[in-house]
Amino acid sequence: MQNLNTDIGESRFDMTYSVAVQAIKEAIQRSQARALHLVNSEVLSLYYGIGRYISENSREGFWGTGALAQISRQLQKEMPGLKGYSETSLKDMRTFYEQWQPQVNRQPVADELPDRAGQLPVSAGMKIDESLMLRQIRQPMADELDWSEFLRVPFTHHVMILRKEK
Repeated sequence: MQNLNTDIGESRFDMTYSVAVQAIKEAIQRSQARALHLVNSEVLSLYYGIGRYISENSREGFWGTGALAQISRQLQKEMPGLKGYSETSLKDMRTFYEQWQPQVNRQPVADELPDRAGQLPVSAGMKIDESLMLRQIRQPMADELDWSEFLRVPFTHHVMILRKEK
């Protein structure tokens, strides 16, 4: 009889643990998904900003041929182990900025101005910069880009799309 009671008790105990494990597992997975989304948003913001800086200096500024290769080499030298900042990657960041900049900085029309709680106000004369683009999530208009979906797409996928577009 003792073994039967012990087996029944352990079975109930295991079921209780199974419920706890499932609840904890779901919480971990939700948190990991949110963390990945935040990391991706931050990476896109960084690459957009770097792309802007490179564009302004290489297209309109004084940087000449070979500047991006030199910058890449210097970054690797000063930050050993740094990955993702090759000359090609830096060019991709510039392309990312240049292709999305018109959409990001377009002037909003009156009915697009945010007014719901938690959204940054935008006046008709203000340009939307990358920090606004990457932090403001609102429901899109019918013809407008869904920024929350945009921010879920990894940079490498953006690059692949832009390369195929050309």
